Amino acid sequence: MSKEDNLKEELQNQISNFDRESRKHKDLFRLLRYTTLVLTGSATVLASVALTYADIQSWLNMIIVVVTASAGVITSIEGLRKPAELWIHERNVLYELKDLQREINYQAAATGTIQDTDNYFQQLQQILGSSKEKWTKQVLAKNPSNTND
Repeated sequence: MSKEDNLKEELQNQISNFDRESRKHKDLFRLLRYTTLVLTGSATVLASVALTYADIQSWLNMIIVVVTASAGVITSIEGLRKPAELWIHERNVLYELKDLQREINYQAAATGTIQDTDNYFQQLQQILGSSKEKWTKQVLAKNPSNTND
């Protein structure tokens, strides 16, 4: 396999990976957010029903506690997993990779081959390396207790 083929394959693999991961985190974010919305709304409705029907109020109060606690757990999971932040971060990296791919394709269209494969590979490495650094800084900025100092 030539350097050019290797570069194109690796770039396409990274684009596919970041696209898949960003979609996964977007879907997780939306699932958690909508579930929290439904649970908090349900708790409000159940509280109103509990006030109306005194004979089953104790059962409804228990259900309200479970629904409210579930909403809290889901909110905590969202805070720990950070799917919205990951989604945005991965989308930004995806667009950088697509920009690089477009540049490579444009340059190759003129000559039929990629003239400076090593330079483009270094750009790919730089995008992936800076992605890791940006995410690490983002996590540490929100959780300074994670440092090893």
